[in-house]
Amino acid sequence: MAFTQLYNQYKHIVYGTALKITKSTIQAEEVVQDVFLKIWQNQDNLADIANFENYLFIISRNHIFDMIKKIARETSLPVELNYKNTTSEDTDTAIKDDQYNIILNQIVEQLPPQQQKIYKMAKLEGLSHQKIGEDLGISTETVKKHMAQALKFVRLKISPYMNIFMTFIVFFKA
Repeated sequence: MAFTQLYNQYKHIVYGTALKITKSTIQAEEVVQDVFLKIWQNQDNLADIANFENYLFIISRNHIFDMIKKIARETSLPVELNYKNTTSEDTDTAIKDDQYNIILNQIVEQLPPQQQKIYKMAKLEGLSHQKIGEDLGISTETVKKHMAQALKFVRLKISPYMNIFMTFIVFFKA
């Protein structure tokens, strides 16, 4: 009963925040479900939480960012398509893949030169942070710092296109 009241009281806040960030009603609904599932699973620890609204905000924010990171990782990996039996759905997927790559490349081109170089070495060439550091003559920590800044920038710039990518990902998982 108490959990139901908690859910009814706060679900709209979580949903609104998720919708604002993801621009996707489907993803926002998933965030609500996942966040409240986490709360349910950790209900024994709720008594120790001094400010539930802050706690809710933090776990919601972290979940949304983790979801965006996962999507960015999944969509930045090369996708091999089987074109033997091309259907309209395959064509649509290929078009969306091309659109995504164009958008991602435009965003990457906006990065400062060093971040751009490190991002491309890591994502396109698949090099480790250590190998990138050796190749560029900089420390691994500097590579990590530049990569973190580049990923933050890419996530920020890519978030308005989330609906396109959600459709793309949902299609591939189907």
